[in-house]
Amino acid sequence: MDQRTFNSALLIGVTAGLRAMTAPALLSLAEQEPGKGRHWLLASPQTARVLTTMAVGELVFDKLPFAPRRIAPAGLSGRLLSGAMCGAMVSRDDERAGALLGIAGALVSSFAGYAIRKGIGRASRLPDALIALVEDGLAIGIGLAAANMQSGEAESVVDMRSAHVA
Repeated sequence: MDQRTFNSALLIGVTAGLRAMTAPALLSLAEQEPGKGRHWLLASPQTARVLTTMAVGELVFDKLPFAPRRIAPAGLSGRLLSGAMCGAMVSRDDERAGALLGIAGALVSSFAGYAIRKGIGRASRLPDALIALVEDGLAIGIGLAAANMQSGEAESVVDMRSAHVA
């Protein structure tokens, strides 16, 4: 596994640990060449719309006071699964290693993100929703970097201006 693939799998896992649905949504938007490669379903515009809608829903739900903790078993298992699947997707030559890197990134960022968000909230007394918005931006930025690493181009393969959500 080359360094670019290693970094991409780890970072897409980090993204999944922060926001479980953001990772697959960004990968789907980056794979917009239907019918090409092994990830033809992920590259479908319909899949991209569904995953993007789910990711936006997660971003909204995360701000609600009754949202469960990300380190609770159900939430954590979803993040780990997302990290594993997305890590495997970006690791074309060694899917097992990619899945393990995705799990590692998701596990670390789930616990670190939770602790950091709570710590900043206690220290600053800022509203949790405001801290969560910053975390959203961080998750999206890391996910974009991970998705774009696989392209090998300086230009972003995810053009947010052309992303349509129905």
